[in-house]
Amino acid sequence: MRSMRGLRRPFTIAAGYRRTWAAGILALIEILVAYQAVDGGLALADDRWQMPREWLHNTPFNTWTGPGLVLVAAIGVPHALAAIAIVFLPVDPRLGILGGVLAGVSLVTWIVVQIAVLQIFFFLQPVIAVIGMLEFGLAVAWRRTLAHRGKPAPADSYPTRPLSAAAERGAK
Repeated sequence: MRSMRGLRRPFTIAAGYRRTWAAGILALIEILVAYQAVDGGLALADDRWQMPREWLHNTPFNTWTGPGLVLVAAIGVPHALAAIAIVFLPVDPRLGILGGVLAGVSLVTWIVVQIAVLQIFFFLQPVIAVIGMLEFGLAVAWRRTLAHRGKPAPADSYPTRPLSAAAERGAK
């Protein structure tokens, strides 16, 4: 696609967007967590793991279908959206940073609520909580890196020149 003078190419990714090492790692973690949350949530909903229903006595659920769907909605979907914001929305990093912060907080919150409600401890719960804190930390590191670099100068500002007829009228 050829660009006309004064117009940006609509899909130029490198122009004003700067991903850092933190953004890349954050996107990878978010994609993996989203995949695991959707797979785990569907496994719970299908009762593939045959989890004991007695563990649900402190919850409003009678089967594991509800918690499985909540896992997909509360963890899988937000993590997928946060990863999409980093990978496919290259215009402004603020959306990816906000998504990373919210994804990390949601993961830690999920584990805290899970332990409080189920009152069952599993060795992966602290691992998942650390992953959530890592997501939060990577989003903050990405934000700080961009803040230290300063705002980039636009590669090709739009519009680059005033309309010629309007400029001529203003000059007379």
